[in-house]
Amino acid sequence: MRYIDEIVCAAARIVKAVRERARKHSASNTKGEYDSMHVRRGDFQFKNVKLDVDGLYKESKDYLKEGDTLYIATDEKKKDFFGLFKEHYDVTFLDDYMDVIEGVNPNYYGTCIMDQF
Repeated sequence: MRYIDEIVCAAARIVKAVRERARKHSASNTKGEYDSMHVRRGDFQFKNVKLDVDGLYKESKDYLKEGDTLYIATDEKKKDFFGLFKEHYDVTFLDDYMDVIEGVNPNYYGTCIMDQF
């Protein structure tokens, strides 16, 4: 599958912006490296596999470095759900980059298209 250029270019602008954020957050991070995770909270969720924030943090903390920038792709509307992560990482979401995707069809937003990059 190949996405249309509008989606690929918008995703590239988001990646660039997240890298810039990571560089600013840590002067030693000259490459702008960051971690990311996809947290599905809405559709296609079975109650027996839906973790609360404590469970998500417990399952991911060994893979993430304390204080680093963490991009979370999610359909969770209440971003305060991720408060525990914000205590340990520089957390950012797609919502933080709307200025770099201005004019892009809103149907391309979200965890299934642009957040895949």
